[in-house]
Amino acid sequence: MSIPTDAGLPKTLGGKLAGLSLRRQVWVLAIWPLLEQVMAFMVGTVDMVLAARLQPEKLAIAANDALGVAGYVGWLMGMMMGAVGIGASALVARAIGGRHKRLANAALGQAILLAIIVGFAIGLVVFVLAGGIAQLAGMRGQALDLSRVYLRIITIAAPMSAILFVGGACLRASGDTRTPFGVVVVVNIVNIIASLLFVYGPAPIGGHGVAGIATGTAIAWVVGAILTLAVLARGNSLIKLRLARLRPHWHTARRIIRVTFPQLVESLGIWGGNFLVLIIIGKLAKEGLMGSHMWAVRIESASFLPGFALAGAAAILVGQYLGANDPVMARRSALYCCAIAVVVMSLSGLLFITIPDLLIGVFTPVPLHREISPQLLWICGWVQPFFAVAIVLSHAIKGAGDTRSTMIIGYASLFLVRLPLAYLLGIHYGYGLVGVWYGLCGEMVVRGLLFAARFAQGGWLKTQV
Repeated sequence: MSIPTDAGLPKTLGGKLAGLSLRRQVWVLAIWPLLEQVMAFMVGTVDMVLAARLQPEKLAIAANDALGVAGYVGWLMGMMMGAVGIGASALVARAIGGRHKRLANAALGQAILLAIIVGFAIGLVVFVLAGGIAQLAGMRGQALDLSRVYLRIITIAAPMSAILFVGGACLRASGDTRTPFGVVVVVNIVNIIASLLFVYGPAPIGGHGVAGIATGTAIAWVVGAILTLAVLARGNSLIKLRLARLRPHWHTARRIIRVTFPQLVESLGIWGGNFLVLIIIGKLAKEGLMGSHMWAVRIESASFLPGFALAGAAAILVGQYLGANDPVMARRSALYCCAIAVVVMSLSGLLFITIPDLLIGVFTPVPLHREISPQLLWICGWVQPFFAVAIVLSHAIKGAGDTRSTMIIGYASLFLVRLPLAYLLGIHYGYGLVGVWYGLCGEMVVRGLLFAARFAQGGWLKTQV
C-alpha cells in the first residue's frame, strides 16, 4: 500500500488541526492516544501480572483463568461504552469541522448522559449474571468463585468507567488528544498503587488477592471519571460541559443514537461471538488454558495500540473533513493512517514470530503459560498486516457515521468464518487451543479484506449524521 502525500492540498480544518499538513494532523491526533492506550493496556496487564504471582501456583493459575473471563466481560463493557463514544465522536467531529460549537457542546452533554445510563445498565446486568457468565465460559471451583468476585466488584464502578470512556472520546473528537492521555496516566498510577496495597499491604488493608486487584481497578476508574468531568466542565477552546446540556434533549440524543445503535448491535454480536470462542476453549476442559489464551491475547494486544491510535486519528480526520465538505482529504487521511499502521503492526508481528518465548516469559512465571502461549503468539504474528487494515479502515468508515456496514461486515466475518473455523480446528479435528487460534487468525485475514473492499467501494462517504 503506497502512502499518499498531501503536498499542495488545502488545509481546511479548524481548531488544533488548522494549518497543519496531513502528516502533522495524524501525529497530533495519534501520539497522545497511543500513549493513552499504553497506559490503559498497563491497567489490565498489572492485574494479570499480580494474579500470576499469587501463591501457591494453583491459586495463580485459577486467578489468571478468572481474570481471562473477566477480561472478556470488561471488553464487553468497553465496547458498549465505546459505541456511545463513537456516536458522540461522529457528531462532535462533524460539528467541529463545520464550526458549530453549540452543537458540539450539546452532543457532549447528551453523550455523558447516555454514558451514565449505559454504564448503570451494563453494570447491573453483569453484577447479577457474573456467576452464570463464568460458568458458561467453563470456569469451575476456585476459578469460578474468583471470576464472580472480580466481576461484581468492577461492575460497581461501571458508570464511572463509562464517563471516562465517552468523555475521553469527545475530547479526542474535538482535537484534544493530550488531556485524555493525562487522565489515563493518573488512572494507571492509582490502579497500580491501590492494587498493590490491597494485595500486598499490611492487614486489614492488604491480603485480599483477586478481590484486592478488582478494588484497585474500580477505584482507578472512579478517579478517572472525576478528573474527566472536571476537565470537561472547565472546557477547552472547542467544547465545554454545561449542566444545562445534561438535561435530555431528544433531537441531539437521537443523532448520537442513530450512529451508536448499529455500533452497539455490532458490539454485542461481536462480543457474543467471541464469548462463544471462550466456551469452545472451556470445552477443551484443561486447567490453565484460559489463562494461556488470555496471556497471548494480552501481549498480542500491545501490537494493536498503534493500530487503534491511528484508527482513532483516521476516524476523527474523516469526520472533520466530511464536516468541512472535503471527501478527497477524508479518503486520503484514512489511507495514510492505514499505511502507517500496516508497517508498525507488521514489525510487531515479526517479534511475535521470532521471540514469542521471551515475550511471554517477561510477564508470567507460570510454566503452563510459558509452554502454550508462545505457540499462539507465533500464529498471530503472520496476520498482523491484515489486522491493521481491518482496525484502521473500519474506524475510518465509522468516523463517517457508517456504522451499519461495519456491523454487517463484523457479523459476517465473525459468525460465518471465525466461529466455524475455531470449532472445526480446535474441537472437531482435535488441534486444541492452537487449532482455535489458527481459526481466529484466519478470520482476521478475511476481515481485513472485507473492510478494504468496503472502503474502496466508497459508499461510506455519503453517510448522513
